[in-house]
Amino acid sequence: MKRFILAILLFVCSTFADNVFFHNHWTLWKDAEILIWSADKAPALDPKEFCLSLKRNNTGIGEPKCRMAGELERDSIAVRYAGWLLANIDDNVKPEHLRARHPAMAARLQSVEDKLVLFIGNRDGKTYAATFDENSAEPVAAGVFTNTGDKIALGDHIAAAFFDASTKRRLTKEERAKRMTEPDESYKEIPGFQGWAGIAVGYSQAKIPLTPDNWYSSHTKSRVRNYRITKDSASLWNFIDDSDPQMALYAGGTWYGFIGAELMYRYAYHKVKTDDQDTVYQELDYWGFHQHEIGINVVFSRTYTLTKWFKTTPFAFIGFQYSFFVEDIGLKDDKKEHSRAYDVRIKFEDSYKGALVGIGSHFIFFNHYGLGLRTGISSRGRNIEEDPSPDAAAEPTTIGSSTIDCFINLGLEYHFSM
Repeated sequence: MKRFILAILLFVCSTFADNVFFHNHWTLWKDAEILIWSADKAPALDPKEFCLSLKRNNTGIGEPKCRMAGELERDSIAVRYAGWLLANIDDNVKPEHLRARHPAMAARLQSVEDKLVLFIGNRDGKTYAATFDENSAEPVAAGVFTNTGDKIALGDHIAAAFFDASTKRRLTKEERAKRMTEPDESYKEIPGFQGWAGIAVGYSQAKIPLTPDNWYSSHTKSRVRNYRITKDSASLWNFIDDSDPQMALYAGGTWYGFIGAELMYRYAYHKVKTDDQDTVYQELDYWGFHQHEIGINVVFSRTYTLTKWFKTTPFAFIGFQYSFFVEDIGLKDDKKEHSRAYDVRIKFEDSYKGALVGIGSHFIFFNHYGLGLRTGISSRGRNIEEDPSPDAAAEPTTIGSSTIDCFINLGLEYHFSM
């Protein structure tokens, strides 16, 4: 008995098994109006039963209306195209191969507005079907179905194969007229100004990825003795930790989607790399520097619209910055007096200036809310305001004459356009 039931199920499945040749994206309207266009004198579908099939297979379709497309069946050009279409539908053809070439036929198909045309025709004991909408003179879906003479079963199968998508509300005449005048999302005129503001967190370090470690080992492994002695004073990373988290605020904009400018502020805190074996630091509770940086970038970008609600803007930037290091130092509570070395400890310059260069991308959702990802390399060095004196010492004592690090930031952004 079980084998008998299984055989029946396999027979039913094979009887109504369909072969969908292609099924491209198209809009299925709620309360859809379906025009059934038959290439045969006796249509393989019944309009009323097919509407019931639509409701059974798609609960979101609302109250569809189905009727025979008599205006197409009485048109001589449409009759000739129907015969050609039925003879050429096959699983090896693409939608563009089935396009209506005659201008009058193409215009008729594109004039159905928000109605959907369902073409059906029998060939070799099978029913071939294709659907058309107003956006093109070629079918958006096509396939073949085994026809056993049961119009209800055939309608259920076509409904399940072609009309199973989510539906959208049908537009009013005013809404359709407005949409017809709107440009395609991918080819909209770019606003004159596109701006953004954001807050980001990130990380910076002296070692640039994919470069030799020995370029940085002398800076990153150094330790400060007696409050001021280190192997080299050329880089700030000889004195303070090079790898620390950072926070950034930024705002900017581009003109005509190509070139723009951005103001930025970054903050980080770096501890001094004191030598633990140096007993002079027993009086010290903490010692570090607040790093404040302000700068301006020139931005080159391009926007790509991927969907109506998501677009991405890759960009490259180059700019300059000023860096300020504010000391944060404190003695232990039980130390009433400090050492002489504490008074003559290392001092940084009032400010440093440098350049930064990098790449990144804005990921924008619903035209306003975005994520910003960027990475780059920044430098800072001695701020020379005047020519060096001829009486200066032969060995320069400037701290941080050449400091380089790389960074990566991820930010939350708000975008706007004008």
